[in-house]
Amino acid sequence: MTVPAWVWAVAAAALIAVIAAEIALTGRAGSGTVRSGASGAGSARQATAWVVVYVALAAAFGLAVGVTAGWVTAGQFYAGYLTEYSLSLDNLFVFYVIMTWFAVPAARRPRILLLGIGLALVMRSVLIVAGAAALNHFGWLFYPLAGILVWTAVGLFLRSGVRGQDERHTRQASRQRRRLGRPGRQTAWGSAPALLLAGAIGLADLVFAFDSIPAVFGITTSAALVVACNVFALMALRQLYELAAGVLGRMTYLNTGLAVVCAFIGVTLLLRALHGSGVWGVQIPAWLSVLVVVAVLLATVVAGWRHGRRPLSAAERAVLERRFAVVDTDGNGVWQRDDGQLVTRRLCEAFGHGADSPAGQAMATAQRDLFDAMLSHMDADGDRVITRNEFVTAVGQGMEDRPRFDATVGTTALSLIRVADQDGNGVLDASEYTRLAAVYGVRADEAERNFGRLDQDRNGVLDAAELTLAISRFFASHEPGGPGPLAFGQS
Repeated sequence: MTVPAWVWAVAAAALIAVIAAEIALTGRAGSGTVRSGASGAGSARQATAWVVVYVALAAAFGLAVGVTAGWVTAGQFYAGYLTEYSLSLDNLFVFYVIMTWFAVPAARRPRILLLGIGLALVMRSVLIVAGAAALNHFGWLFYPLAGILVWTAVGLFLRSGVRGQDERHTRQASRQRRRLGRPGRQTAWGSAPALLLAGAIGLADLVFAFDSIPAVFGITTSAALVVACNVFALMALRQLYELAAGVLGRMTYLNTGLAVVCAFIGVTLLLRALHGSGVWGVQIPAWLSVLVVVAVLLATVVAGWRHGRRPLSAAERAVLERRFAVVDTDGNGVWQRDDGQLVTRRLCEAFGHGADSPAGQAMATAQRDLFDAMLSHMDADGDRVITRNEFVTAVGQGMEDRPRFDATVGTTALSLIRVADQDGNGVLDASEYTRLAAVYGVRADEAERNFGRLDQDRNGVLDAAELTLAISRFFASHEPGGPGPLAFGQS
């Protein structure tokens, strides 16, 4: 049975009405909430409410499909929706890096995500219609699609863990940045045109669609149903970004979970292709696909939660204590605002900037803002300084004001590049990074090795996206692997 036209019309009208209501309400109240002192709690509650609304809308559409077109079709929609939603979670990391690299203010992010995902949906729809037509005419295409998904699963599994996720997503964000061109050096990057930022989001999403769309085709070849799965998943994904931004570094097993989903759908596609070719093959029912995807998602979330709550290992504690020594510039056992002033003076002297120069003033402001942001997160006893134990305990814990932290980290990365960028190309080459790391007490040979690990897109320079992600991990993740420990040259 086919889904009646009136179901599509009602669903489209309801979705447009919800999006319009969201824009009207968040435009009036959300921006102020994000900038207020209670930004973390207010923004999280608001984002949670809208995620619930969009998920409920998808659930209602599935029920309408079940009543009018049969529960097999409804099961295909639910399985496709959950698969698309789970695989699209990977996009959040790239969105996060792009937003942070361009220093997009929190108030602008929802609109830019809406524009970017809207653009992605248009491009995805063209891809879906063409793919469905090809699959319906050439059944043998299920074999290469199954191979693509299994290959993707292997790649995700090999890149499992924080370090693998860092590399994959930073490379993708850097590619989008190069396509768009670099904003004017030392300008307000947060004022970058919304259409350019939306283009970066849309292109990044389309790249990842080459993983997720074949997976949904493993459940149904109805182009309309696949488009519906994408629309409902991506609309809710925008609000999920606001929730997940604060815990991206703690989603340790996401790649592993996505690998299992891709492998399962790949096997499903292979069995379907064998069945269609007249060879023996078991048909995987839609309800089983739903159960598998839900079970994998739950297992991924629970495993990440348990990993985040486990006691620190001796290696992790040692890494965090070395990080603390980096920010405790004067070595007196506490991180305080004077440490930022001292490291600013050392950096300016090392690169020939005066304390009152634009680069020096930008660095001083960034160091002060970074300390203030971390003080509100780490200062457990309220004495306006951060002790070693407070630092070690707080790293890796959820932040109430994540938008403020993201903006501060992005500004810090830009200020470091501004000070150390001797040739004025807006990035750091190996020699510039080595001189920067020397200010933090790192030997030249160690800095050269660390440069290679930070340069995740392997283009021979460190851009703001790579440095921003490293600094973010430095303060927000206690994992020994990945770029976090290398943000300021230390290993």
